[in-house]
Amino acid sequence: MDGLAPLLQTTHAPLMALSVIDRLAQALRLGGRYPAPLGDIQCEALALTAPLARPLDPPRVLSTFLNRAGYLILDGTWRNPEEPERLYPLGAGTYLVRVRGALYQDAEFLLSWPPAEGERRIPIPQPGNPGSVELLPSSAYPLPDLTERLQLGPTILRGTAFAADGTPLAGLSAEIVNLPLLASPQLPAELPPLGDWPFMRTRSSRSGDWSLVLPGRRYYDNAPEIPAPADLPLERQLSVRIGYSGAPVTTVQTVLLGSEHGVRNTALRGRVLGPGGRPLAGVPITTSVNARTSVTRADGGWTLYFDLNQAAVAQVKVTASPPGRPPKTDTSATLQPGATVVVPSFQFA
Repeated sequence: MDGLAPLLQTTHAPLMALSVIDRLAQALRLGGRYPAPLGDIQCEALALTAPLARPLDPPRVLSTFLNRAGYLILDGTWRNPEEPERLYPLGAGTYLVRVRGALYQDAEFLLSWPPAEGERRIPIPQPGNPGSVELLPSSAYPLPDLTERLQLGPTILRGTAFAADGTPLAGLSAEIVNLPLLASPQLPAELPPLGDWPFMRTRSSRSGDWSLVLPGRRYYDNAPEIPAPADLPLERQLSVRIGYSGAPVTTVQTVLLGSEHGVRNTALRGRVLGPGGRPLAGVPITTSVNARTSVTRADGGWTLYFDLNQAAVAQVKVTASPPGRPPKTDTSATLQPGATVVVPSFQFA
């Protein structure tokens, strides 16, 4: 027809809802049955698993937004981190997708795209909760204040994993072992069922930090809700295992229930200085305790971390060995479990 613009036909990408929940808020009953996660959440396609398996490098950042109902909405487009202003359509296939947020441990699921006809929610093939991606807290998560009376609330343990020279160790397992939770028939009648409690195991962050959360004590302790005055405050010995690459280490910690407890490292630290107080970098540091070594940083400072189960050692021989200079040894420090002891500075002419 003369004078009329031609008709254009456009096929819009389907909008798919991904249920992502804050697992700890759900367990503590802080935000309803399906509490939305805190902060920004990002989805990245790490690899194509079908029809042809291959990694995606760099990962494809999927376009998402959070709707009013708390669902993460995907439209089947993605961005290259190197060209964030351009959008690309996601090809047909099955993808391994990583879900991440600043306050959570990474989670993964398999995404089939395009969705089946009439499907509007992304299915999550997993046992227990097949409809949602469950995000577990990282060490950065704002854990609840422990203000429960009579030590009935959660107990929190925190720590940091370091290599001998102070390098943070990411991705190490940290877990509470040999603490059986009570079965439902053994629980007081007024307590709701606990279900799965995955917060007694975690992995260290890029800074080496980790945190563990125990449920209220009556889920693992048959003691009365209000113990006798002689039994307060309540303490318990908990075994914490850290999966260091050489061999896992288990440390037994005496923990005040219903409180926050720090699993403290055992370390020595000091400085190495040259003429005029100038810092000496790259100086090897050894001790008489074992074969662990460290090296000084650009500011001349050094830290040497020992095993979590390291016993006390008096008059430790600490030796600094600058290249081209005779080494010097100090014997004034005592290694103290769970403490960082300062060694007097080494001064070289």
